[in-house]
Amino acid sequence: MQICNDADLGTEYSFPQNQNITGKAPRLLPCSSIASCPDQGSDLITTSQTGEEKEYPDHKWYYMFLRNRELKRYIEIFTGRRAVMINTRSGIKEERYFCFKVFSYTSADHKRRFERCPYSKEEYAARRESAFAVKEAFATGSVQKLNALTDEKEITGDGYLFVCAPLDKLNLILAHLFPRQYLAKDRNSYGVAVIPHRQMEEFIYLYESMPYNIELMDKPLEEYIQKKQKIRITGGVFQGKEGCIMRLHRNTKLVFAFGNMTVAISYLQAFPFEKVEL
Repeated sequence: MQICNDADLGTEYSFPQNQNITGKAPRLLPCSSIASCPDQGSDLITTSQTGEEKEYPDHKWYYMFLRNRELKRYIEIFTGRRAVMINTRSGIKEERYFCFKVFSYTSADHKRRFERCPYSKEEYAARRESAFAVKEAFATGSVQKLNALTDEKEITGDGYLFVCAPLDKLNLILAHLFPRQYLAKDRNSYGVAVIPHRQMEEFIYLYESMPYNIELMDKPLEEYIQKKQKIRITGGVFQGKEGCIMRLHRNTKLVFAFGNMTVAISYLQAFPFEKVEL
């Protein structure tokens, strides 16, 4: 059995030019060399059907773009609901289960949240409840609570699957599944694209609490700030982030990086800012 190394991982999908989340074209998340400093992460619990658990410290998030059918399949595999047949060194096939933290994103889901947004007290309460669920899941390190956010979704359309797991375990799984899928690669280093744990927490929190205020961009952050004044936020909910303020689709937005993602946030007055350095 041969396991791919970092240099072998990549993706064949191209970046579309439009930035409309309601479009059907697949989009990859660009990488940025001026993302916030990575965190060390927290413990990950991997559980088999026999009840055995093992901790994997200092883990990070990886992601891949998958077609709808494969997206559902890989969610089942990475959350321990479907087994993977592994070839052992002795030549015997072994049925193994893996359980990691996952989170899915599809443009269809994002579009649906816009269309179903009634601007009511009930919607506000639902988004507030989702925000609390994200905070609790990351605070407790619970795999089950975080994965519940994805389990509750109606997975429609093609999209991204984010997975928090040791890279060697992901390589092992991917090497034994067909058709072969690949983790997204970093544009700058050509290695595996990595999203630090804290930045993934921030992205999930924003997406679950205010999906109508967040937009995934098609280009690296550097391309957006070439002619803009670079700022660093030194206080408030976005403390430590670097980016720029610019107009997009007639609205003024804060454009900055979440790990390997470039994100635009609208309605900045809804977030508490304490201090900004130019």
